[in-house]
Amino acid sequence: MITYDTPVQSNTTGTTASFRIPTQFQGDVLATMQATYADGSNAGPTSWTPYQQFNTTFAPDYAKKTIRLTPDFLNTVKDNTPVKLTFHFWSGATTTYHITKSGGTVTGTTS
Repeated sequence: MITYDTPVQSNTTGTTASFRIPTQFQGDVLATMQATYADGSNAGPTSWTPYQQFNTTFAPDYAKKTIRLTPDFLNTVKDNTPVKLTFHFWSGATTTYHITKSGGTVTGTTS
């Protein structure tokens, strides 16, 4: 039997070289991530779709309870322009997270 609850994420600050979103997976497994700007345009290196490439732009670390956003992703994000991240989990649950990059600093919030 597999049990899960909706994942929970927390606010954090990091750098474009090392940014990890604190995530309590609560038994769920990450499936994919979408990234968009407020105007609806796609964010990230895969600009033709909002869905980003697993393990290239983001990757879960279940043991450390984080989701890592890679420099490949963060270096393509526009400075001082909020990005909405939607994480999709295998259970069907989704979480919404917001990041803003300012130079080499990245701030992440749940709202």
